Amino acid sequence: MKNCFILFVSLFKQLFLRSKESVFWLAIFPVVLFLILTSIFGNMDENVHFRVKILGQSSTLKEVLSNVEQMDIEFISDYSQETIDALKKNIEEDKLDVLVILPENFDRIYSSALLLRKTLLSRQVPVELYYAPIKQSSAIACDVVEGIFNSMGVVENVEYEVHDLSREQYDYNNFIYPGVVGMAIMSTFLFGFMNDLIYFRRKGTLKKLSMTPTKIITVYVTVAIVNVIIMIVSLIVLSLVASLLKVDVLSYLPSTIVHTLLSCVVLTMLTLAIMTFSNNPTGLVIFQQIFFQLQMFVGGFYFPLKTVSPFITKLASFLPLTYTVDGMRAAEGLNSLDFNHFMVPLIYLAISTSIVLLRSKKLGVSD
Repeated sequence: MKNCFILFVSLFKQLFLRSKESVFWLAIFPVVLFLILTSIFGNMDENVHFRVKILGQSSTLKEVLSNVEQMDIEFISDYSQETIDALKKNIEEDKLDVLVILPENFDRIYSSALLLRKTLLSRQVPVELYYAPIKQSSAIACDVVEGIFNSMGVVENVEYEVHDLSREQYDYNNFIYPGVVGMAIMSTFLFGFMNDLIYFRRKGTLKKLSMTPTKIITVYVTVAIVNVIIMIVSLIVLSLVASLLKVDVLSYLPSTIVHTLLSCVVLTMLTLAIMTFSNNPTGLVIFQQIFFQLQMFVGGFYFPLKTVSPFITKLASFLPLTYTVDGMRAAEGLNSLDFNHFMVPLIYLAISTSIVLLRSKKLGVSD
């Protein structure tokens, strides 16, 4: 036990306290990334064109909307319930931002409402708006359309059709928090744990340690524990910053603990399994970059998978950390995947563990 403690202290000093790069990339960078993403997307007022379809006819509304350069607007006079259902589906698939349904004879009703609005005979103008608050562009477009109706003096009845991905509106900060947690976990094992093992191989450290009473498997486990401690420090700092930005960190806590622990075990065994196939640092670096880019940008870390193409969603479903991040989001009802969040990671764990056991000689842990 004393030897293990001495090994742990020496590796902790070597891998973390004496490495400025390790401190930055594993402890500070996740916080920096979170701040960058929330500052860019959290209050997004980007110059985009919103896609709006209006069912019904109104020369008054056409004249008003013709001055709004940021909107691509199409009026449809002849439509059915099938048309409405199809356009709602387009909103869910991110092909449309807002659907507006006007009452029949809108101009006449609108004119009457304006004339009578200060009298006891005042009446409402029923206008239905459908949008998806899960999508930033759709939420902004809906606000713009509402603002236009309000500026016209219309007291509208608005019916909101909320995307199934969330039962209520939420801000981007709450959505992105689990994604940055997932990125921190992945960075810890790809660029922390794996890089440490590559370094020890290149320097011959593992060969030297194999000649001591310390088992090589103990070295691997200790290196993994050191990196997990670094990750925990990073996640604590990240959570403190996120809470200052009004992220409901406490509601995420139980699912974060469960999915983080599982992903740590999965990535530890996956890293060791990969190391059994290659002693070439260049090949391992290539694997790191491919896996990192694929998981981070395809795995739904920074965007909801329900808003992308079926191909991307299918590809993401084969990646282990997709389920870690999506499982955390399930605590807030923000998950994109409805099936089991543990099955795929456990399959990765079973396969990786089998590879490590069968090829343990490649790691020097057969004893």
